[in-house]
Amino acid sequence: MRLFRSELLRARSRRLVPMVIIGGLLAIVISIGIAAFNSHAPSQGTLDQAQSNYEQQFQRCLSGKYLGRGGQLPPGYASLDEYCRANVSVYVQDAGMQTSDIPHILEGIATFVILLGALLGASLAGADWTSNTMSTLLTWEPRRIRVMLTRAAVVVLVVLAISLLLQATFVALFWLAAQSRGTTAFAPSSLWGDIWQSMLRVSAVATAFGLIALSIAMIGRSTVSSLGVLVGYLILFEGVIAGFRPSIQGWLLMRAGGVVVSQSPILDYRAGPSFGSSYPEPNVLMSVARADVILGAYVIGLLVLGLVVFRRRDVS
Repeated sequence: MRLFRSELLRARSRRLVPMVIIGGLLAIVISIGIAAFNSHAPSQGTLDQAQSNYEQQFQRCLSGKYLGRGGQLPPGYASLDEYCRANVSVYVQDAGMQTSDIPHILEGIATFVILLGALLGASLAGADWTSNTMSTLLTWEPRRIRVMLTRAAVVVLVVLAISLLLQATFVALFWLAAQSRGTTAFAPSSLWGDIWQSMLRVSAVATAFGLIALSIAMIGRSTVSSLGVLVGYLILFEGVIAGFRPSIQGWLLMRAGGVVVSQSPILDYRAGPSFGSSYPEPNVLMSVARADVILGAYVIGLLVLGLVVFRRRDVS
């Protein structure tokens, strides 16, 4: 507990932590302000017309008007009602900010939250190496495995708290702005449950990337090495190589994080339509369950590698 309190105090004293919080809050306030300024609440007549159009389109969907040849459901849907509820939505012309869009917006900004988690993990792990104070810490607590695991626990706590705080602030400000500059109509009954689940998924992936950045920083002995390896991997490997070999996407880190956040598998439709169907039979490159396993394997594997390297290498 003494080591844990010491690591918490060290994390709190890092200037990067309040900078991330303040910078994130400022970005949220500015983005919500710009969106609210350019948004206008729809009239009641517009809302009524949108509701009428939705009901007509939904009934047309239930009658099978939107299905392909033979009336077959596209892959991934168990019933016609499920298909229609997923694909027929309310369209409000010039609606501005809509609370029903919040879960999708949270998924859209997940990349920034995840990168902040990686930045925090790299900084909290690499600071002692950069300032040459790691030998001082190991003089006080020589058990290296305990040092790294305690530091990992602090990274989990800090990244989870900050990511949830930023997302909760975004949701609260967006909801307040939508009250006067948009609409809260047509929000599903499960809206707040969907928002909470989206926040938890984004925070979980951000925490995972924080632990990965921590492990790389402990191996490379600096914050810069961790961020450099992650950026190089995301740009050169996932961004370039995956474009030439789509089949490799089922093993990639960032793709796994995206699937966990969106809960949507990565499908490959290059196989062409199946016999008697107008819809291609997709090849599932990465399912949601596989993405959970892949992300967990990256985290555990790099943590173990970081522990082995940190335990065996001399610190001077």
